[in-house]
Amino acid sequence: GPELLVAAADPITLASAGAAQALIAVNSNDIAVMGGEPRWLLTTLLLPEGVEQDRALDLLEELAEACRRASISLIGGHTEITAGLDRPLLCATLLGTVPRDGLKLSRDLRPGDAVLQVRPVALEGGAVLAREHAPRLLAAGVPPEVIRAAARWLDSPGISVLSPARAIRAIPGVRAMHDPTEGGIATALREFAEAGGVDFRIDPAAIRVLPECRTMCEALGLDPLGLLASGSLLVGVAPDAAKAVEEALEGAGSPAWVIGEVVERGAGNLDALPAFEADEITRVL
Repeated sequence: GPELLVAAADPITLASAGAAQALIAVNSNDIAVMGGEPRWLLTTLLLPEGVEQDRALDLLEELAEACRRASISLIGGHTEITAGLDRPLLCATLLGTVPRDGLKLSRDLRPGDAVLQVRPVALEGGAVLAREHAPRLLAAGVPPEVIRAAARWLDSPGISVLSPARAIRAIPGVRAMHDPTEGGIATALREFAEAGGVDFRIDPAAIRVLPECRTMCEALGLDPLGLLASGSLLVGVAPDAAKAVEEALEGAGSPAWVIGEVVERGAGNLDALPAFEADEITRVL
């Protein structure tokens, strides 16, 4: 047929506030970077012992509402009480479709391609810090207005990259896309290059960090390049198409800029970026 079935599976483990919305976003992002549209969702909801029934029902309703807003069909799943948890864990498998000739894969990256960053980092990590660690941030001297601004990021602009991915997926020369998540943008760049069998030469000064995120990270001794970065997007694009891609993204309300280029394996400089064994947010859990 003219379409392929694509699948993604991701949990939400490091946040509780807005978990249902985040679950839909991170799984939709995995479908979007393949050039696809998210369609059908199956979920597993693991609840801690002693959870109140109303809390469980609220989570399920939040999940159903997030699916409705995203035009995704919730087609099944599983819910249980699980020993040893201190918060609900949401897991999902999301199915989508992509035109057979529109599938985007990292293996299509070529030396000479431009590497673009879409939106500054770290929207998700900054929002989680602001929503779940506000007292600690205030005690560290972070201004309340900075915390309030970051807390809104899950709602606006949100952590979904569906809109920017839709805006560019049909542009000739767009080779591949990758969504930074755990481990931040530094980890994502390594993942993207490794999956493509190539290397990147990155200008570290070109990587943009949201000012509020930088302020919170400095107060807590965290590195924003290793912080949950859902909401941003990495794009590999033929050099003669980079301008068209930047313009399309600007028109979609998602600014983008070149941060480096694709090179042959072994010719890059990714070792110049910090490496993280775990996401920086785990240091404050």
